[in-house]
Amino acid sequence: MVGAACRLPKVWAVRELTVSMDVKAPSGFAVAFLNTYVKDLGRGEDGTVLPLRYTIKQLGGLKLERDVTVRVAYLPEEGGPAHLDIAWEPDGSLFPSFSGKLHTDATGETTCAMTIAGTYDAPGGMPGQLFDVVVGARIARGTIEELLAQFRDAIEADYKGRTEYA
Repeated sequence: MVGAACRLPKVWAVRELTVSMDVKAPSGFAVAFLNTYVKDLGRGEDGTVLPLRYTIKQLGGLKLERDVTVRVAYLPEEGGPAHLDIAWEPDGSLFPSFSGKLHTDATGETTCAMTIAGTYDAPGGMPGQLFDVVVGARIARGTIEELLAQFRDAIEADYKGRTEYA
């Protein structure tokens, strides 16, 4: 009983994260494009190596960057829109592992909202979990925002190129 009273409160090791971004392309086009885009970038059988980046503006613009292997799987839905399973596992750095889904929701005839929702594990045991509470959650969110921006830019450039010559 004494040991139980001395325990520190449990910090959540697994955190949920959802980030959305507007895209100037139809919803179905965006998901189909990303399915081939990520695979075309691929360098190996296990997935695609992508740089994940985040800039900590409060620390003089310190840039965190790490290459991670991103795995993407296209999942058509019966009676609903398709989505992509998306996951990565970094090499033991400050970047956490992540597992989630990328989906799009139409916001207009030629626009959509692209969302990545999933969970990540704060790396580094208890010190890593405490770091996550202080600043890590912002790094995780900023990293997903950077990835979505990269995807958005590629989708919009391809869609614009296709519609200019249609």
